[in-house]
Amino acid sequence: MLTISCAFTGQHPMRFPFGYDEEDELCLRIKNAMLLQILALYQNGVTDFYSDCEVGASMWGAELILGLMEKYPQIQLFCILPYEEQAKKWTPEQRERYYTILEKSTYNGLISTRYTGDCRSRCNRYLVDHAGFVIAVYENCEAPQLEPAAHFISYARKRGRGIITIDPDTAFVTPITLQVE
Repeated sequence: MLTISCAFTGQHPMRFPFGYDEEDELCLRIKNAMLLQILALYQNGVTDFYSDCEVGASMWGAELILGLMEKYPQIQLFCILPYEEQAKKWTPEQRERYYTILEKSTYNGLISTRYTGDCRSRCNRYLVDHAGFVIAVYENCEAPQLEPAAHFISYARKRGRGIITIDPDTAFVTPITLQVE
């Protein structure tokens, strides 16, 4: 049931003012904003969370869910990966976080055994198709339409999903918006 599920997305960490520095005050505020939105969704019946475990907001969302699963056993984390060797070129620390998430998640699924030109877009469509809501760390601007998060958000809008955006420059939360393009 879509109304009990949420997916995570976000722009690439290099787009954020703090880059990969997750100890930065702004990054900590963004993660806290994500946690508050997750808890609000949970209090309104959302129990299933989807992530592609990509570095950045998707990974943060998955880690936040893992932290909540002990306190709220109804919460489940579904990791849907675009291809098998997604983390192959990541730093050792990023790969360790990734494999920890996969080990502790409720379910792991794979879109493709190898990288293909469309495996990421197919993964994004799968996530949106299985989620009633999206939490996106995303600046809604016209310029970066080529990045995966822009396509994710566009598809979520077309599918009529509730989208919660968290601005990567301010951590300002735009509450759920429902619109069909």
